[in-house]
Amino acid sequence: MPRDALDAAHSFNVSTTALAILGALRDGGYDDLHFFDIACEHGDAVSKFNEHLFYKGAADADVATWLGATAPDAVLLTSMFTCDFPATEHALRLVRRTLPNAVIVVGGRHASLMPHWHLDNEAVDYLVQGEGEQAIIRLIDALTRRVDSVDPEQLPGIFTRGTLNPSQPKAWPEAKLGGSFAKDLVLFKPDGSFRYREIILTESPKDHLYKGNAPALHSAPLMATRGCPLACRFCGSHFTPDMRPVGLERLMGDIRWEYERGIRIFYNISENFCLHAQDRELVSLLADYRTEVGGDILLTHPNSTYLPVYMKGKAPDAAFIEKLMAAGTELVTISLETFSPRFDDKKLFRKFTIGQVEALWAHFQSVGLKVHLYMMTGFPGQTVTELMHDVAQVHDWIERGLVDAASWSNLLYLPGTAYYRFAVEQGFFDEAWFRRSIDKGFNFFAVPERLNFSAVPTPMLRDVLANLRVADYAGALRAGDGAAAGVQPIVGG
Repeated sequence: MPRDALDAAHSFNVSTTALAILGALRDGGYDDLHFFDIACEHGDAVSKFNEHLFYKGAADADVATWLGATAPDAVLLTSMFTCDFPATEHALRLVRRTLPNAVIVVGGRHASLMPHWHLDNEAVDYLVQGEGEQAIIRLIDALTRRVDSVDPEQLPGIFTRGTLNPSQPKAWPEAKLGGSFAKDLVLFKPDGSFRYREIILTESPKDHLYKGNAPALHSAPLMATRGCPLACRFCGSHFTPDMRPVGLERLMGDIRWEYERGIRIFYNISENFCLHAQDRELVSLLADYRTEVGGDILLTHPNSTYLPVYMKGKAPDAAFIEKLMAAGTELVTISLETFSPRFDDKKLFRKFTIGQVEALWAHFQSVGLKVHLYMMTGFPGQTVTELMHDVAQVHDWIERGLVDAASWSNLLYLPGTAYYRFAVEQGFFDEAWFRRSIDKGFNFFAVPERLNFSAVPTPMLRDVLANLRVADYAGALRAGDGAAAGVQPIVGG
């Protein structure tokens, strides 16, 4: 975490990568599996990492002790977010120092987007690109010689320093989404206690919305589909554009198993929930199951969802919204990002008028469903007027009781995205310089002068974002230095 954005700390996220990969290995016949969540295993401990960053996670000595006691032949480590790269690199070197003879494999979204960053690290033996459930079994089969005459360096989706092609792939290898999740290994510690607990962050409006009444309950992720067809310029999901269902029988089996062991909060983490028909079928099945067990299930949507799934034509889809609530939904997060047509990649405000959207908010409120928005700042070329119009519009909705809260983050130039390619092509930065910036703490909440390519002065952008992160809209408007004076929200237009 950047040292100037400590208040942006997130509470625990269950490792879905571990669930999928360890589940696939177990299905493939590998039973001696172990899991350690460096970020979450020992609570929310924060320590100094370097002059720019704090480190949230277990101390090196604790990780080394666990590795030594487990004595694995292979260690699989996830590199998910670009801004976590310094900590991931540190963990990889720690594993190598502790286990000089183990095979070390790295995978995850950032590892897939920028494989050469990790393969520069001599601690890494292999890198898995894309959704790796099948690839990891093939790799471990080859390394253990369970399958003879297979060169691991020739396997699809597997790279080493000697085999990596530096050019970016057009698409990643896709997993078939079969098999099971390793729920027992990931959700529970070896002594049977819960690995993850709910934490309410006082600075986070969203946390208070979807955890405020249930801080003592335990949670599990719910992923009905993978992939996203929307291809927003700031998002890396365009590498997996096809929406692929996990399977309803598997999902409901997981939900029943987890519920029987005390899980009560189910986090929807599909990349765009209910764009696929299976998501809607799952909602119906979960509503039936919730009735069966007496109603103590919370289905929450902390990840962004797509506004049109809640609409039927130009009006709220009242029947679907009622079914969502029957399934245990108390809050939905909807990704708007911005009202500016220049940056509205989802074209939401070409599909709907502000008045039609406000009718959806009003319907949510009338049935008791809370609304949380995901917004962004710092688009390339974004003007002060455009930024402050976004702030004023959301502030107006909150003041009028139409939405309950919004989370704001600054644009992060994620490798592999259209905005990142645009920045490199325009000469805003090159890859080597960008990588050094990540080491210095560039993330969704830090706004370095050199990486602000909006038309908003950096001090103003920093102040506005800092106020928005803690829901201080009056402070954000003041930080706009009077620029919002002529900016009015569009009411019902």
